Amino acid sequence: MKFIYVIASIMFAGFCYGQKSISGQIKNAKNNQGIPNVSIYVLEINTSFLSDSLGYFTIANLKEANYTLHTSHIGFQSEIYQLNLSNPIDDLVIKMDEKSYQLEEVVISSAYTTTEDKNVESISVIKKTEMEQSAGHTIMDAIIQTPGVNGISTGPLLNRPQIRGLSGNRILTVVDGLRFETQQWDDEHGIGVNELGIDRIEIIKGPASLLYGPEAMGGVIHFVEEQPAEIGTKKGNILTKIYSNNLGFHSNLNLKGANKKYNWGVNTLGRITSDYFYDLYDFRVPNTRLAEFGAKGYIGVNRAWGSTKISYLYSQAYYGILDGKDIVKKPDGSIVNTDSLEKEKFPFETEAPFHSVSNHRINSNTTLLLKRSKINFIFGFQNNHRKENEEKAGLKKGYEYLNMNLQSSSYNLKWYLPKWKNIQTIVGSQAMYEENQNKPSATTQLIPNAQIMDFGILLLSKYQKDNICFSIGARYDTRSLTAKKEKQIDASKFTPLDKNYENVSYSFGASYTPLKALLFRVNIASAYRSPNLNELSSNGFKLESQRFEIGNPNFKKETNQEIDLTIEYKGKNLSIETQSYFNQIQNYIHISPTGNLVKSNLDNKSLVPEYKFQQDDSQIYGGEFILRIHPRTFTFLEFETRASTLTAQLVASTEHLYMMPSNQISNKIIFYLGNIKPFKDFNLIFGNKTVFKQTKVAPNELETPEYTLFNMAMSAKVKQLNLNLSANNIFDRKYLDHLSRFRSYDIISPGLNITFSVSVPIEIK
Repeated sequence: MKFIYVIASIMFAGFCYGQKSISGQIKNAKNNQGIPNVSIYVLEINTSFLSDSLGYFTIANLKEANYTLHTSHIGFQSEIYQLNLSNPIDDLVIKMDEKSYQLEEVVISSAYTTTEDKNVESISVIKKTEMEQSAGHTIMDAIIQTPGVNGISTGPLLNRPQIRGLSGNRILTVVDGLRFETQQWDDEHGIGVNELGIDRIEIIKGPASLLYGPEAMGGVIHFVEEQPAEIGTKKGNILTKIYSNNLGFHSNLNLKGANKKYNWGVNTLGRITSDYFYDLYDFRVPNTRLAEFGAKGYIGVNRAWGSTKISYLYSQAYYGILDGKDIVKKPDGSIVNTDSLEKEKFPFETEAPFHSVSNHRINSNTTLLLKRSKINFIFGFQNNHRKENEEKAGLKKGYEYLNMNLQSSSYNLKWYLPKWKNIQTIVGSQAMYEENQNKPSATTQLIPNAQIMDFGILLLSKYQKDNICFSIGARYDTRSLTAKKEKQIDASKFTPLDKNYENVSYSFGASYTPLKALLFRVNIASAYRSPNLNELSSNGFKLESQRFEIGNPNFKKETNQEIDLTIEYKGKNLSIETQSYFNQIQNYIHISPTGNLVKSNLDNKSLVPEYKFQQDDSQIYGGEFILRIHPRTFTFLEFETRASTLTAQLVASTEHLYMMPSNQISNKIIFYLGNIKPFKDFNLIFGNKTVFKQTKVAPNELETPEYTLFNMAMSAKVKQLNLNLSANNIFDRKYLDHLSRFRSYDIISPGLNITFSVSVPIEIK
């Protein structure tokens, strides 16, 4: 009891230590003039401030601690300042450079909040404006513009990420600082995240288990939540989009406000689309529609001791499922949609077969300031409910084929130790408890009722001095996975599981900047994942894939080691970035046909192809390239080229892995035309994307031909309105995407789609 009293006294003394403040001015580095209305975000207290009309600001009621200040303003380079506040600061001068083509984004996914050039890892950033201006239907359409990142699609609305050839349970999705669970084991299950409350997306390509835990073998897609409003403001915006191809409609409302002690925010979203077309409006791809809605709210508290925030999110989506029996191939090779029951040209109603996916998520994020160190603790609970309805005569909604409920509780604890000389260190712990339950109302169980428990501890140190930076870290993880016989609805179908996995992951990274415009990076990292429930327990016919799948309960854990090399040059007239990587994977799990026909467990009269999961060592290697030309003598012009290549093989047989992306290159030319009445900031973009013929295919996998798509876009402001008009596949080119799950039906990917969006800012006095 005495020990607890002493600890509590120390903590209380730390929290109540004398109040301090930071005052200063933000200036334009070019002319030394003050910059008004600069947003100054203080990470540790989760609070934003505004500079006044002359650029002056004051941040009061602080305690002795380390603080991270993030300044941002339209037209200027964002800056990061780290301060140790042992005494009040009243003469801080922050100079901001006017925005240039060498813009460095602020990132948080590498443990420390800093600009991209100060990282040992290369992190790609997708800004909120890019998401809003995207001509795509979902957030995935913006994500797959990143070189090395692709999407395995089931139509344009159901998409899951693939990073450098790895997807599913080999990619980790992080939302609000915690891993997001949505039954990632099936190709027909999308990413499950929308734009609610998101400020930007950060993408780590390569193993990231050190910071994020199991399953981050291929990388991490981190959805970073929005910063709070500046103190004394209430603001927001309304975004509306319409799509021509499927008559889609999307609307998003965002409101937030803050005072000296509290901040809050509310987001709502609605989206509805019909089936997509190609050949203009000649061929409708049946039941590729979507209806989605959701809301998110948060409230935050900030004091001298730190900050805490609680958020809640709810989302519901209904995804139509293409039924293969509606697609018939004629003798001449063309296909016909025989969905004669659908009389409408643009059907919107949800009809079987379809997925229903709902999410409830509660998160709390707390930062405690302890003089020269800080503690960050994130805790969350998520309920993911997934249902699948299949067709039944006379019933539009069909019958309940599948009904699964996945509940996850997790935490992420990090202690940022006091900085010693040029070394920063983090000690952390993460854990998760997850339970999957099949509902007896459904006719089928694809995976067993099961429980998963994760626990991990990590240590990461970063050294930075002048133009040299390196980091090194290690992590230990343990996972238990159980599926008891007595808890199964159909105990005869699944083998009981009682598995335990352990792993040690490591990471080493270094960056060197010999010249101001030149940067070298090298990263060596490892990661792991345990086999998922589908790979361990599959034992039956799947309607989605039309095959009988057999898992193996004796599978070992997957591990990988990857080396990444990056070279960046950011000059006055051009920028070049090259990345190359080599990824070795041990015990890679994949599925292959056996050549046998077996009886379906759903219909004993039917013979269906048999597929079995297998384990083999594999390797994936490739690279990405970005070139930007931005001549200083023609400031209205910018040209960009992006390219990527990848080869994925089994080590023993050198057979190619299934469903890997083709080599591709995209080009874009941007004209910054300024003010053209009645428009302001008028921009015009022309682009094309060439995807080369995919010949590196797995046995029994078909090759896909080369294609080139042309796109264009315009953006401008009219008074307070932000307008965007874009067109994808403007020549309505017919093409087969190699990563489309519709390839087996010879169904062409979407034709011409024109998107128009309007964003209206809101200010509440």
